[in-house]
Formats: sequence, C-alpha cells, structure tokens
Amino acid sequence: MSSLQLILDHDKWRKGTGGAAAGVVGESDANVYAGLDLNLITLTSSRFTGSRFASTTFHDAVWTDCQFTGCTLKDCDMEGIAMTGCTFIDCTFGETLLKCSKLTDCTFTQCSWTTLNFDSSHWAQVKLLDCQSHSVTATDLVGHQVDFTGSRFEDMQLVNARIN
Repeated sequence: MSSLQLILDHDKWRKGTGGAAAGVVGESDANVYAGLDLNLITLTSSRFTGSRFASTTFHDAVWTDCQFTGCTLKDCDMEGIAMTGCTFIDCTFGETLLKCSKLTDCTFTQCSWTTLNFDSSHWAQVKLLDCQSHSVTATDLVGHQVDFTGSRFEDMQLVNARIN
C-alpha cells in the first residue's frame, strides 16, 4: 500500500470514519497533506522528498530512521513526538509546536525554523548544521551533545534551558 493511502487511512481512523492505524515502513513520499490528524502515527525508514504538511497534528507520533529532503511543515502540532535517527535536509518548519518532543540522533542541515516552540523537550546528539532560525522559544529544554555548527539564530528565547 502506498504511503499516501496509509497516511490518509490513519487520518480516517483517528477521526472515527474508517481507515486503520498506520505504520509507514520503508516508503517514499512526495505528497501534500493538510488538516490531518496523524496523532500516534509511526514512520520508520521512510523517505519524504518535497512532502508538505500543513495544519496537521502528530501528537505522540514516533519517527525512526526517516529522511526528509526539501519538505515543509507549517502550522503543525507535534506535541510529544519522538524522533530518532531522522535526517532533515533543506526543510522548512514554520509556526509549529514541538512541546514535550524528544529528538535523539537527528540531523538538520540547511533547514529553516520560524516560530517554533520546544517547551519541556529533550534533545540528545542533535545536529543543527548551517540552519537558520527566527523566533524559537523553549522553557525547560534539555539538550545533550547538541551541535549548532554554522547555524544562525535570531530571537531565540530560552528559559531554564540546559544545553550541552
């Protein structure tokens, strides 16, 4: 089954209109999604190229060993998401909530972050390489072995953060 069908079926399942819980494994995707409920979705070893997610929720989702290239996530709610071993290249994140998220062994290269919130989140072995950011906020962000090489941050407001 295609990643598109799996993702749309997961949204239907979450909304109580049929479908089924999705585990997207080893798929490739380049689709546009808007207004979906993808809470609890698992993405494993999948590649997303040019995919766009708008006004989509990913509460408590689990993403493992996925690659995102040229993707856009705008106005998404990713509270409680766990990402492990994921790579993001030239991706844009805008107006997105990542409260209580857990990022482990993830790399962001040449990505753009605008108006993101990481309250009560945990980062371990996260690399932000040559990224640009504007208006990132976080209260109680904890980060271990975080690499900001070549990145530029404007209006970053961290309260009670403990990084590296």
